[in-house]
Amino acid sequence: MRKKTTILLIGVVLLASVLTAGCTFNVGNTTPSASPTNTYNSTNGFAIQYPSDWSKDINQSGAVDVLFVLPTNNVTENLNVQVINISANDTLTSRTASIISQVQNISNFTQIDAGNTTLAGNPAYKIVYTATVNGNDLKLTQIWTIKDGKEYFITYKAAPNNYDTYLSAAQQMIDSFQIT
Repeated sequence: MRKKTTILLIGVVLLASVLTAGCTFNVGNTTPSASPTNTYNSTNGFAIQYPSDWSKDINQSGAVDVLFVLPTNNVTENLNVQVINISANDTLTSRTASIISQVQNISNFTQIDAGNTTLAGNPAYKIVYTATVNGNDLKLTQIWTIKDGKEYFITYKAAPNNYDTYLSAAQQMIDSFQIT
């Protein structure tokens, strides 16, 4: 029981760090991005393509493997990838229940869509919602999968007025994600 509580607490802390990564708000350029052409290969066992007009920041605060900031140059608006070592007892179903429970507690949480999907050819879960994080109103897409004792967790977040502008590029990035 103590191990489950510890794992849940770690999950809450990691989720909070992903959602608050780079929390300053600034409206900038809202021109749609080009298709992803650059590739980031992580030592944590994944590769992802990203557009050349998105800036890359590696190992943000230790909780996020890589953070790609939108061309708005607002670090609150980003796509980030997190790799989490999980317990052998964790399944996609158990992690999904835990994550959903955590996000539902975020201020002004409103679920838009959720359901099963795939990520890098593996069963995955995806949720789209709006929420207020550190005073910033955001629209978020989060998708995660589990493979070989690791959870691969991708978050795309932007101000609601910028979210759709960069959604195509973000979706192409998510589609390019590969576990290596």
